[in-house]
Amino acid sequence: METGREATEQEDDVTRGDATENEVIDEVALARALALRAHPDAVPELVSGSSVAEIVASLEPARAAYRRIAERVGGREAVAPAIPNVPAGSAPPVAIDPDRLPAAEKIRRGLARRR
Repeated sequence: METGREATEQEDDVTRGDATENEVIDEVALARALALRAHPDAVPELVSGSSVAEIVASLEPARAAYRRIAERVGGREAVAPAIPNVPAGSAPPVAIDPDRLPAAEKIRRGLARRR
């Protein structure tokens, strides 16, 4: 029969083991993200592994696959969709109902026409 102290020590060991496993997973995910940022010419789906060494080893085949795909497409780089060029200030005029304008605005517009 376990005493309260032994049970607590076992729970602490399990908790530490989980934390260590989570830290390793986070480090592997971070290593993969860094590898992908350092090598944008690699197919992201092919960069994988459960350790940093496996991720580094998967980089070269992923880069080779990217080169093969680029050659088949004709050597063109991926082109981002074009953003439409809309000149600033080219909005159509808005119809204004003169009956809804305040009196001061009506006077200002009337004087501006005379000038």
